[in-house]
Amino acid sequence: MSKANAVQSYLRNNNFWLFGLFFFFYFFIMASYYPFFPIWLHDINNLSKTDTGIVFGSISLFALAFQPIMGPLSDKLGLRKTLMWIIVGLLVLFAPFFIYVFSPLLKYNIFIGAIVGGCYLGFVFTGGSHAIEAYIEKVSRHSNFEYGRVRMFGCIGWALCATMVGILYTVNNQLIFWMASGCALILAVLLFFARPDRQSTAFVVDTLGANKAVFNLKNALALLRKRELWFFVMYIVGVACIYDVFDQQFANFFTSFFATKQQGTEIFGFVTTGGEILNATVMFFAPVIIARIGSKNALLLAGTIMSVRILGSAFATTATQVVFLKMLHMFEVPFLLVGSFKYITQVFEVRFSATVYLIGFCFSKQLSMMFMSVFAGRMYDSMGYQDTYMVLGVIVLSFTLISAFTLSGRSAVANLASRLKEDPSVTPPAPPPVSQPQS
Repeated sequence: MSKANAVQSYLRNNNFWLFGLFFFFYFFIMASYYPFFPIWLHDINNLSKTDTGIVFGSISLFALAFQPIMGPLSDKLGLRKTLMWIIVGLLVLFAPFFIYVFSPLLKYNIFIGAIVGGCYLGFVFTGGSHAIEAYIEKVSRHSNFEYGRVRMFGCIGWALCATMVGILYTVNNQLIFWMASGCALILAVLLFFARPDRQSTAFVVDTLGANKAVFNLKNALALLRKRELWFFVMYIVGVACIYDVFDQQFANFFTSFFATKQQGTEIFGFVTTGGEILNATVMFFAPVIIARIGSKNALLLAGTIMSVRILGSAFATTATQVVFLKMLHMFEVPFLLVGSFKYITQVFEVRFSATVYLIGFCFSKQLSMMFMSVFAGRMYDSMGYQDTYMVLGVIVLSFTLISAFTLSGRSAVANLASRLKEDPSVTPPAPPPVSQPQS
């Protein structure tokens, strides 16, 4: 397909725009919660680092309970919007929940607040975001557009919200929550008009799984006997999980480098916005880059970036350094997310893509985070941020190196060597200009 035809195809693809906007507003809502959540817990609700770890651990616990259900259910539902409607409906209640339920409970009893908040946030965000991503990834295959490019809208939504939240937080933090509930109503409108269930050729091929039986629980459970799944889980637990634990309370570490909390919070918002714009740019080109380097190498590259950011934070001494380290996150996300979906659809049958993603990626990560969040919270209180980051960074680097030998697929060097062996006339290809992606 020529570039001109590819552009026209995207412009005329209603599902691309509807689900692009859905990603935009969903991540806009998430950005009103996640980046500033540790600051909200500490400054507004006066939680210690250990109590903050308990809240994050509870969120992971409930996400852990929901994801094994969401994965097979998502594959069973196919392109039906039932699960999406439930998540959107709960998001409309975002502001009333935070203002009138969650915050009072945290001040009354940390454990009750953590349980109630963990149940809600674990479903709509920690578990729900992955269910939404798995659903839209299916739609992208059935509607003939690249997942990485529609996911780019989410990065832009996150970026715009981060700046607004950074400013509004210092004025009235409750305005943030009402803004999020308003965006959830827009999600409902977009979901109503979306029509992802048209029976395209791609849909038929993927659903039949190359003329094999459609999804059933017995076949899904058979995935547990595949060592490829467990090696993928090992990467997720040792690399992605530890990185998320590191990132949970990074906002508090970041603001400690500035004269006042208010200044640090505002700058954190601006840096997050700039980083997410960069994230969106990388996300646009990620499918092209990963097609060239392979999904395994994309995951290893993501692990390397994570290791550099965590270990770099252990040695950071100035505000400029932590700003630079925060920006690295925006390079890691596209390669981890798009690389994971590409890896899953290449190594496993596509009819089980949501199951593998929600159990192999999300469930395994949340299971580990449930324990690691509390453990890391105690380390922060006893050892401080930077000594804790040293421990976490060494773990991530070690598992990245191990995964180079355990993940399926070959490195770019091995692939080139194989081609040279088969045909000595083959010469190493020049790197493509990423500014001109091929569709």
